Amino acid sequence: MLELVERHSTGKARLLRLLDEIAESGWCEKTLYLTPASLARRADDSRNARHIGERDDPTRIVIRTVEKSDTGVAVFIGQGRAVAICPPFPLRADARHDSADASPLLRLLDTEYTVGIVLLRLGRYAVGVLRGDRLVASKTATRYMKNRHRAGGQSQRRFQRSRERLIRELYDKTCQIAQDTFAPYTHSIDHILLGGENSTLNGFIDRCPYIQSLADKTLTRRLSIDQPNRKTLDNIAFEVWKSRVYSFQTIPEPND
Repeated sequence: MLELVERHSTGKARLLRLLDEIAESGWCEKTLYLTPASLARRADDSRNARHIGERDDPTRIVIRTVEKSDTGVAVFIGQGRAVAICPPFPLRADARHDSADASPLLRLLDTEYTVGIVLLRLGRYAVGVLRGDRLVASKTATRYMKNRHRAGGQSQRRFQRSRERLIRELYDKTCQIAQDTFAPYTHSIDHILLGGENSTLNGFIDRCPYIQSLADKTLTRRLSIDQPNRKTLDNIAFEVWKSRVYSFQTIPEPND
């Protein structure tokens, strides 16, 4: 039975090399492309499989492991191996091939998407627009943020109210900057990606009606960043174009 042996994220160049290796090695006997909606349906079917043969089917095992991806998945299976790739942007059509076929992924990787970027941590934000690998618009700034207060009583409550106000102001300012920065690209932005700490980003989304209005373009994947600043924006294309890769192999049963 197939078992997951490795999971990692990889940039565009490394993914292209992996696709070349799959095509040239000859082990792949089937390629399956699933859109996000199709992956969700297949994952439900896989979880509800009743018979041992169904549960042990290699495709079901892979799909059950990946389970959720708002960009879908490409699966290469054959000869006791499988590789599943969740691409950086959504697959638009299902497909099945009886050989290694990377063409849908290659077309996706060759597309010049326009992506709105919001990077946020308490006290600092960076907003940009990426066209392909090029940063075509950006705005960064810092805002004062009080550190945590250890005293108790009324002093603690005053501090907490002040800190919450500063956080709201940061969210509101970032929301306005995002709207202003994205405005010239409103009709061409394909996707929105956010980066930073999840709790901070969730608070920002709840506070920002503009980002809420772009929910259908906002991917759930979070960009891994340290500091939201211009240097990070200048290098953000590498993170934006990352894919998630799962490698599976058949693990021999131990001898009795």
